[in-house]
Amino acid sequence: MVAVTTARYSILALSDGAPPPALQDVIERLRATLLPLGRETPTDRNMLGARIDRFVGDADRQVILLAHGAGCRAAAWWARLSPSHYVQQVAGAILVDPAVEDAGARFASPATQLPFRSMTLDRTGQIEALAREWGSEVMPGDSAVRSGGLLRLIDRLSGAVVAHEVRTAEKLATLR
Repeated sequence: MVAVTTARYSILALSDGAPPPALQDVIERLRATLLPLGRETPTDRNMLGARIDRFVGDADRQVILLAHGAGCRAAAWWARLSPSHYVQQVAGAILVDPAVEDAGARFASPATQLPFRSMTLDRTGQIEALAREWGSEVMPGDSAVRSGGLLRLIDRLSGAVVAHEVRTAEKLATLR
């Protein structure tokens, strides 16, 4: 199951500090690239954006973003403000326990839906409005706290992306 996910997608993890154990386990099992957010300065934020751009631009396959805490807001900030040729490389995002507070203006961005499918895990019950703003499917956080649950969500997300691609290809084929 994991081999299919890692073979089809590149995984980029965003976390403010050390990820929780279940997320760290997933990062290691999927051989994901972990990108720390850095300090809370505009220079560090801009460098983070450039690093995400580079990872996505250099990826030889579509990317799944796996974010935790303030990393969820960073992923949304990047997705909303990046050129479409970068964002089109992202198959989807799994946003784990987004920071409820806005972290100041650090990752301020327009209040628009993310341009790719996303799932938000909420163990607090406090982020429904934020997930709605992102256009994200809200998942109960307790069901995926363990690494096995996160792996199943990644497979579910990637399976839904593949199904969408097949439907799109079938529709395009009928237009010829």
